[in-house]
Amino acid sequence: MKFELRLFFCTLILLFNHDISVLSAQDTNDTTIIWRGFEHSWTYNHRINRLGNYVDFKDNEMVSCHASASGLGADSTHFTAHYSILESPSVGFHAGSTAIKLYGKEKQLLTKRIEISVPATKALKDKEQYITLLNGFDLRAVDRADKIQMLRFSIENAEYAPAINEIRFYLNVSLVVNCQSFECSRFNQHSTYDLKLYYLILAGDKKELKATPKTMTKNYPWGRKDEYYHTPEKHYVIGEKDQPFETAALGIKSMALTLNSAHWTVQYNNNVTPLSYDDKTARMDFSLDLFFKEWQQGMKNHSARPGLSKFSSKKKGWGVLDLEILLLQLKEGSVVHKKNEGSMYWPGYNASANTPASESKLKITTP
Repeated sequence: MKFELRLFFCTLILLFNHDISVLSAQDTNDTTIIWRGFEHSWTYNHRINRLGNYVDFKDNEMVSCHASASGLGADSTHFTAHYSILESPSVGFHAGSTAIKLYGKEKQLLTKRIEISVPATKALKDKEQYITLLNGFDLRAVDRADKIQMLRFSIENAEYAPAINEIRFYLNVSLVVNCQSFECSRFNQHSTYDLKLYYLILAGDKKELKATPKTMTKNYPWGRKDEYYHTPEKHYVIGEKDQPFETAALGIKSMALTLNSAHWTVQYNNNVTPLSYDDKTARMDFSLDLFFKEWQQGMKNHSARPGLSKFSSKKKGWGVLDLEILLLQLKEGSVVHKKNEGSMYWPGYNASANTPASESKLKITTP
């Protein structure tokens, strides 16, 4: 009896320390949606109260969502969500999400490695491979907004355990934040963020489905005088060409932003867009948009709220952005690449972002 009570008590401690819960999960039959990233911009720079972009299933309908909330200053958000709708009769799909609480001291590395177990339905069980992708994220401050110094989300490859009929994989999260603004308390040096990660599993045999990874990095410095501009870059990836795969798509395996110190954010782009696919050469050409911007010209006087943005400031620094993608090739099926643009307004004043007012959702119809 004492051993059982001790085991129960230790289990409670383990669950409390991890602060992780599975939010949703849905098998998607022959059709699914793949996240390809986002573009996010404010009219002047802010701390991160809430930032997210993801695709999901709600009541059997596909949904694209962008989440945005600034700290003290009110502002408008402009965003673009990128995704693809994939259909294949020979591949099983499973979409899900999990909630993670990240808490600790400012400037401290907050990191978690979370094991996810998914019961395998008929469409998913006994396949030769299980491919995993990130389907987005939603990061929300619990107590107060902070500046981002580093964030990293990744999903590991999955394995199938036939004895218990489960698919298992790990999600990895790293976050470093700091405030360093006049409106921040000098006595409270702790930070708490709620994070939701969305994922997608593709299950299929090797003759039906092939995945080829590619990792890209972009790094650059910026100063306080000359504004830094960028344009998306063209890249390509070559997949399996020994056998015919008529359809191809791109998905995200991991994403990371690393800055020299904690910075305000005025723009953050992290997306990939397919341009063309040749099924004979197995070559996919695509556009890569990796960009972080700390400040922009005119933000003090030409923002959505010039009475507040006149107090904004800028700081020099450098950034490194990493993105790992997967080229997905399918023997049979179809894919449509889409995006949607939108805008939203947040009143600021360090209000809690745990509200639908900080979300913009769009129901996605299949082609």
